[in-house]
Amino acid sequence: MKTLGSAILVLALVLTFSSVCMAQDLSKAYSLYYQGKMKEAIKIMEDYVAEHPDARVLYFIGYSYYEMKNWKMARKYFEEAYLIDPNFTPIPERRSAETK
Repeated sequence: MKTLGSAILVLALVLTFSSVCMAQDLSKAYSLYYQGKMKEAIKIMEDYVAEHPDARVLYFIGYSYYEMKNWKMARKYFEEAYLIDPNFTPIPERRSAETK
């Protein structure tokens, strides 16, 4: 029983550490984006969504390609975001109105 408790504790710590690392990766990607380093930001975000599909991140990748005038890739990622969450919107006011 003690071994099971230890295993659960280790698993919880690993998952927490993993979540923190992923959040740091996304934070770095957003920082790179706002520095104008869009290709570097896209690479980090693409690696992230390969393991953790997320409409918000897919939309941001699409928007990054849109800013780079790569319409084909922008559309691809906007469509992927829509397929994961058809109700996703990047507009905070609309998100909060939908949850009420």
